[in-house]
Amino acid sequence: MSVMAKVKKFFSQLKKLFKNKYFLLIFSVLVIAGGVLIYLALAAPAKPTIETIIHPTTTTTKDNRITSKLMGIKVDPAVNDRKIVAVVVENHPDARPQSGLDKASIVYETIAEGGITRFLAFYQENEAAEIGPVRSARTYFVDWALEYDALFAHVGGNVDALDEIGPLGVQDINQFFNANYFWRDNSRYAPHNVYTTTDKLRAAGAGKYPATSDFKGLDFKSDAPLAERPQTASLTVHFSGYEYDPTYTYDRNTNTWLRSLAGAPFKDKVTGAQIAPKNVAVEFTSFSYGFTRYNESTTHIGTVGSGRALFYIDGQQVEGTWEKADRKSQTVFKDLAGNEIKFDPGQTWIEVIPDGNTVDFR
Repeated sequence: MSVMAKVKKFFSQLKKLFKNKYFLLIFSVLVIAGGVLIYLALAAPAKPTIETIIHPTTTTTKDNRITSKLMGIKVDPAVNDRKIVAVVVENHPDARPQSGLDKASIVYETIAEGGITRFLAFYQENEAAEIGPVRSARTYFVDWALEYDALFAHVGGNVDALDEIGPLGVQDINQFFNANYFWRDNSRYAPHNVYTTTDKLRAAGAGKYPATSDFKGLDFKSDAPLAERPQTASLTVHFSGYEYDPTYTYDRNTNTWLRSLAGAPFKDKVTGAQIAPKNVAVEFTSFSYGFTRYNESTTHIGTVGSGRALFYIDGQQVEGTWEKADRKSQTVFKDLAGNEIKFDPGQTWIEVIPDGNTVDFR
């Protein structure tokens, strides 16, 4: 059968179906139902579009730093466990400018002999690539090094000090027996030319002494707000005369005390930075002068006991006291009400002067 014949046959059969009333009824129902469904689909409101909002992820890094015990600054815990190093640094005019004092956490200053002052600089938070000139030990430096369970670096010493190092268990780094950890600067003449570093001194003590230092440290607070700081202030500590009496001038913006000596800014040899501690403390104690069993001139300083003290913090002067129970105990600083002094975070200089000497504060 041809295609045309098949088409004619299909329409002939379809015509017969439409003459059947039942087929016509079913077909009509289907057409109407389909129309209704199409209408409902077109008339239905569009479904709302669901918008996916991606919020940016904020990564919060936990601050694991802690407050250091010597300077009160935020440091990694490993820094706070670092072995403290105490270095005797001289202050003869031929030793100036010194190296590394700007990196020290605490610096003690007092009279050695002949009215010449000398420093004991403590290092923990900051490393120093050059410290010096390093000079000889004295008994009072031994006592202060013991306070902080520190390595004690020096070049020899008078016999009184050397006699005590062994019996007191001082963690001694004497250049006489550890020359590889020091060097001499050929641009200066002896004895003002011995230098070292914090890394070298810790290497010298490694395996010989405990790797950490056991001590309490100072108490700290926050700096006073700028509005509460005085516009100006200054103090002069009287040791023995113009060459050795330091003056500290208060810098309100940085809340530091700019150190000068002999009429000039007291600067670091390496960095050229002026020494500018956050805190200055002055201890008044007993001084006497004599000779060692080798007939060396020596100064006896009362490091154990208690006495008057002055504290210069936030541009202000606070009166108080110092106490040291025994040679290995840490010195405790208090105000007149008996509260422990709270220092500002940063470097502290401790000036130890004879009873009867004065401090000019303006």
